[in-house]
Formats: sequence, C-alpha cells, structure tokens
Amino acid sequence: MDITQNTYLQPRVGSHMNITVSSSKLIKSVISLMMFGVVAFSASASSESALQPHIVSSMPANSWLEIPNSQLDSVAADPEVFLELQAYGGIYGITAWSGAVFDTRRNRLVVWGGGHGDYAGNEIYAFDTDTLTWDRLTDPSDPNLNLGGQVNGDGTPNSRHTYNGLAYIEHADRLFGTGGSLAGPGGCGADKTWIFDFNSEQWTDMNPATRPHTDCENVSTYDPETQKVWFFDGPAGLWSYTFNTNTWVRHNGDLILARTAVVDTKRGLLVVVGQGEVVAYNIRGGDYTQMVWDTNGGENLINKGSPGLAYDSVTDRIVGWHGGSVYSLNPETKVWTEHSAPGGPNTNFLDDVYGMWRYVPNLNAFVVMTGAQNNVYFYKLSAGPG
Repeated sequence: MDITQNTYLQPRVGSHMNITVSSSKLIKSVISLMMFGVVAFSASASSESALQPHIVSSMPANSWLEIPNSQLDSVAADPEVFLELQAYGGIYGITAWSGAVFDTRRNRLVVWGGGHGDYAGNEIYAFDTDTLTWDRLTDPSDPNLNLGGQVNGDGTPNSRHTYNGLAYIEHADRLFGTGGSLAGPGGCGADKTWIFDFNSEQWTDMNPATRPHTDCENVSTYDPETQKVWFFDGPAGLWSYTFNTNTWVRHNGDLILARTAVVDTKRGLLVVVGQGEVVAYNIRGGDYTQMVWDTNGGENLINKGSPGLAYDSVTDRIVGWHGGSVYSLNPETKVWTEHSAPGGPNTNFLDDVYGMWRYVPNLNAFVVMTGAQNNVYFYKLSAGPG
C-alpha cells in the first residue's frame, strides 16, 4: 500500500523536505532520515497508527507538529439528538474562555468548557496523546439543563466558561472545577466545588463547609507534593483545597485575576504569569507572601491575559505560549528565552489560552488545542523522550 503525501504530519523547524515511501519501509525511513537531520516527513492517515509510538517523542527541539484529523467536533454531541444544546451556540463555543487539564494517568488532555451565551453542553472530552484520538467521556445533560443555575436537573454542573478554574488532582485521579460564567443568564459567582471521578464518570458537588466566593477569571493549579489545588479567588486572595478532607483554607488577600499559575515542582514555588507581571509564592515552605519577579524579556507573553503556561521538568523551565513564539523562563536567572518556529496553530478562534496548553511528561512535549474545529498541535522544546 502506498503512503500518500499529507501536509499535516510534519514537524516544522524551518526548511524541510517531504518524503513518500511504501508502508513497509515507512518506519525505517523516518528513523534513518531523522538520524541524518531530516526532521520533516509525511504520512497518510492509514499509516498514523504505525507512527504513533514515536511520532511526538521523536520530534526535534523547537518544532511544531500538527496532528491530522484531530478536531474535537468529530466526536461532538449531536445537536439533533440533544435538542436543548441549540439554546446557546454550538460545540464551537466549548473553548470560549475555557480551559483543560492533563490527565497524567491516562495521558490525555481533558476539556470542559462552554458556558454563558456560547455553549450549553456540559459534556467532557478527552484527547489521548498516545493514540492521537478524541473521545467524549460523558453526554450533555439534555433534557435536564438548568440554564442560569449551578446544578442541572440530573445533579451535574451547568456548563460554564471555565477560565483557569480547572485542575487535575493527580493523587486522587479527579477533575476539579469551580467558578466560571454559567450557561444562560447566570453569569459569574458559581461557587460550588465540583469533582469528577474518571473511573465512575460521575460528578459530585462536594459542598464543603467553607469555600471561596469565586468569580470569573479565577486561577488554579495543582501541586503533587502538598496534594492541594491552589486557587486565586480574585479579590478574596489565595486559597487551597484539600480533596482528602474536603476543606478550603484562605492564605492571603492578594488580588489575582485573568492570569495563569503553575507549580515549579523542583523549587516548590507557585508561579503566576500574566497582566504584565510575574509573581511567586513559596507554597511548600508555607510562606504566602507575594514575591514579584523582575524578569528579563518575554513581554509579549507576560502582558497577555491567561497565557498557556506549564512547567517542563526536563529542561527545568516554565514554558508559555499565547500564539506566535513560545517563551521559556529560567527560574534561577529570571530570564525569558523566545523560541520561534514555523507551523504553529491558528489562534483565530482562541480567546485566551488558559489550560489548553499542557505539558505531556511521557512525551516531553506540550499539547495545545485552539478550537473544536481545529487540529491538535504538539510543541517540543527539547529533543528526546520524557
């Protein structure tokens, strides 16, 4: 069987060449060419399964890779079956001011969003970074939608702009979500603490005794060492949520909105980027006093709201993207480095990036989704596997 040219499945690092080979020689040819520095190649969809074990981990440093036929809308809930979804927008609104988490147990980008006037469906989607395929984990709560309210008729959370209000609680294997702008006229102030169990595929309203007020453009991230979700509740300051005890604790009154937070797991620091500044907190040391970092460079990223941000443990860098160049921050020197490479995603359908940009540890690469109608992309900062 012949392999036909496909312009998607090509790492882009500058000048490149395409190759067309028979399927029996494809893997050997790709590996040989990469050994000699030829970093771009083509493959039809029929050959993708053979390439999957190494297509991303074998990408060269500072390169983009577009995955063909990887649009979320290919597995979207059918509005002709789920009729209430037509009340507000369609599936293309699922990324409106919304984010995602990375499920490190199953190696997949988990997307939950929509809300306000953009999309009423509250279903969850996942992109498997090993098989390079989408799956719809749940169906929308049609016909039980409670537009404008926090809880649907079936006990599930209403769809919302999730902003940066999502986190993956790794030790418990749960999706955390709170805050956001509810589907319908509800707006901000969705203060319930929601947990999704990936095994039972069920939502739970945790109903803790104390909880943040929440707002739009909240900021959250998870730290595996403290086993807490760290959450900025706008003017109400920095909070932490412990799943094991179902408790919230308030730590300070710092105003943080419309930014993105990440944990530098080597230093135990909570680092927040956006709106023109970089700040940090020593969360593992129990010091919740804000440290303002006077970094050098990276203004095109820092000045944005809610950029994509993730910590890369291989290079020991905080890596961000908001369209265009990728930027990496050295936490020791406080210097940003710009990484420019061709072939990146189309950002026309993106508001802010939020959690749609995530680090994939087993591939030592970043995955990003920019719209339900767009292909998924990978970016590789450094060569080699995770």
